[in-house]
Amino acid sequence: MFRNSPPAGTGQSEASPTKEMAMPLRDLLLQMSSYPTPTPRWALEAAAALSRRLDARLSGAICHVHIPKISNYLANKLVGLSKLIAVENANSRRNAKRLLAELAELAGPDGLGEEILLECESLVLPGDLAARARNYDLTIVPAYGEGETQAVVEGLVFGSGRPVLILAGEGSRPRFDRLLIGWDGSRAAARALADALPFCRTASSVRLVQILGEKDLGEASGLANPSRHLSRHGIDAESSSIEARGRDAGAALLRHCEETSADLLVIGAYGHSRAREFVLGGATRSVLADAALPVLLSH
Repeated sequence: MFRNSPPAGTGQSEASPTKEMAMPLRDLLLQMSSYPTPTPRWALEAAAALSRRLDARLSGAICHVHIPKISNYLANKLVGLSKLIAVENANSRRNAKRLLAELAELAGPDGLGEEILLECESLVLPGDLAARARNYDLTIVPAYGEGETQAVVEGLVFGSGRPVLILAGEGSRPRFDRLLIGWDGSRAAARALADALPFCRTASSVRLVQILGEKDLGEASGLANPSRHLSRHGIDAESSSIEARGRDAGAALLRHCEETSADLLVIGAYGHSRAREFVLGGATRSVLADAALPVLLSH
């Protein structure tokens, strides 16, 4: 195990989790949903615990889904559609108020930031959320089986200009103690490495991993330079290269996380253009679909 230490000459024996980290994260945003399945309490607890670990303020952005009225005489006559819509809208409104109250309770008066209520006519509005997320250091997205998670992550990764932390591993309390960083020398990987520094600074071990045989890697893909860079920040990182063995890079990294008991995976988010928008690339999608641990994505 590699214990991270402060840079030489500081005279300190151990890095403080709040005062000594490089590029600190002080302003966090938690994405929450009120409908159809409200964000579970475990996700709020995990986000609040992370904000305390980083000595950060935690804000919440929740989409209050408001289903518009449907003018359909037959549907109203047969099933009472208008009444059903009113009930669902009331449930969404009630869930939103409860979630904001729970977040305030868990964060505490000294840790709570802003409460952002977004009025939505659909389940997800990634563009609106991404615009808000540009003013925060990090956006946290809980993953708990909702089909909209990928759309939210895509909107934030490509639209906010900020890193996104996906809280996978339902019901568990993340430790962020054993980090695994995927490295291929790309711009996205470099961005992810920089965004991960605050997490590296408080972790007990950091591992740089290169996937071989999945794609052609250039000269910049070597592990010596990112390892040197981390050492300048007082972070002692282990380096290793592993074979893809027919898997994409995302699947190979997830497997290695399992084998090494990593509790945070850091990767650059890759995408490709679809008309005027960007969507996540195959390796990134496989991580999002199958991750059993938190994932820090940067683009």
